[in-house]
Amino acid sequence: MPTPTDADCLAFWNEEHAKGTAALEGRLKATRERWPDKADRMVYYAWSERRADARMREDMTPISREELKTMIATMNYSSQIARAKLVTAVHRPVVPWLPVGSYQNGGIYRIVPAGHWLRPDQLDPETDRTLVSRNVLGINTNVQPALPVRSRKANFSEASTKSNESDDAEIAGFVFHHIGTLEYWGDKSENLRSFEDAARGPWLPTGFTVVVRFGRIGAANGIYIIYDFYPEDELGDRDTKMTGDHWGRLPDDKSNQQFSIARLADTIMELRFGRTFTLKEVLDYPVEIVRAMLTPEDTVIRATIA
Repeated sequence: MPTPTDADCLAFWNEEHAKGTAALEGRLKATRERWPDKADRMVYYAWSERRADARMREDMTPISREELKTMIATMNYSSQIARAKLVTAVHRPVVPWLPVGSYQNGGIYRIVPAGHWLRPDQLDPETDRTLVSRNVLGINTNVQPALPVRSRKANFSEASTKSNESDDAEIAGFVFHHIGTLEYWGDKSENLRSFEDAARGPWLPTGFTVVVRFGRIGAANGIYIIYDFYPEDELGDRDTKMTGDHWGRLPDDKSNQQFSIARLADTIMELRFGRTFTLKEVLDYPVEIVRAMLTPEDTVIRATIA
């Protein structure tokens, strides 16, 4: 058998990755079956080590603000590999925050990137399909959970109980990928004159998470902010849901509007300082966050619906 080339090694690695062969023992067995000759296996191991070193260098290299925005705007969110690259990018040692702009009702905002944040109301719903990692979740806008207490919308259930089979029309909800958390400028607006001022702060949390909505083909379809009803406690746990009425208000909003979700922009490329934005598709009642799952066609849909 000819000595393995780089193309042979990459093809084998992709094949095993697609199979989900993650355990070391399984990888070693597959490698021995593919290349019975020890010298050939050593060639593959050397290639694998070079690949790992290259990935580490890539992971340690800071991503630029424009590179991150382009990735968020153009990637295929139905691709597990593309999602993994985004999560890796926002978890690098140095990650640029993203300016949002000024809200028409008051306040200047930015996004601090993060790969996951929100907690679904049902952590492990019953389904025969594969659940997607929690950097991707779904939202049901026709379900109003019992907590926090608020006047109930007519005919809305408190929890989704039906296993999703198609989700093709994205009726009353959608799936999304986390981008980060929303922060607001904690000083006088006239003291924010440059990116250097912005880098020094102060920036304060709003309680909202920023996500990108995507459809069945995996294309981005709007930037949304969703209120986090499971804040971290002093131990870093997120097990207790809010019960009171102190939720869903942007700190500098002069209108004091209360909402759980709103559309921030059509695309991440719109966001910048000097831009005044309005919120659209605003919902003033608590909504249900659910897990997402894979279809047989490898698209991503909500795990449960009402």
